[in-house]
Amino acid sequence: MADPSVALQEALFARLAAEVSCPVYDGAPMDSPMPYVSIDREIYTNASPISGRKREQRLVYLSVWSDAHGQAEVKRILGEVVAALNERRLPMTVGRAVSVRVEQADAQREPDGVTYQGSITVRVITTH
Repeated sequence: MADPSVALQEALFARLAAEVSCPVYDGAPMDSPMPYVSIDREIYTNASPISGRKREQRLVYLSVWSDAHGQAEVKRILGEVVAALNERRLPMTVGRAVSVRVEQADAQREPDGVTYQGSITVRVITTH
């Protein structure tokens, strides 16, 4: 069976685009107005047992970007992302997401003193 990585990204994008109150990008254009969510990175770890279906742990890193005054906007959007993904079934066209869990989220001011970034790490266990 094909690698579920692309199907996972498509499912994440579709869910976030439907449930988060700002644009979602896989590679935001440089001039994108804020706020927005960016799908940044995925790390794959082989978690297959000796025999049986292939199983992988994937860490997906998302960012929230805002130029609003203070952290309130970033924190609100972080909450929307957590609500959209944490412990919710995520239908995929290839493979199966057997577990979707938000592992951590944080917000911080960028060195420019104006922009705030929120970071989210999502752990997804896939089988195929």
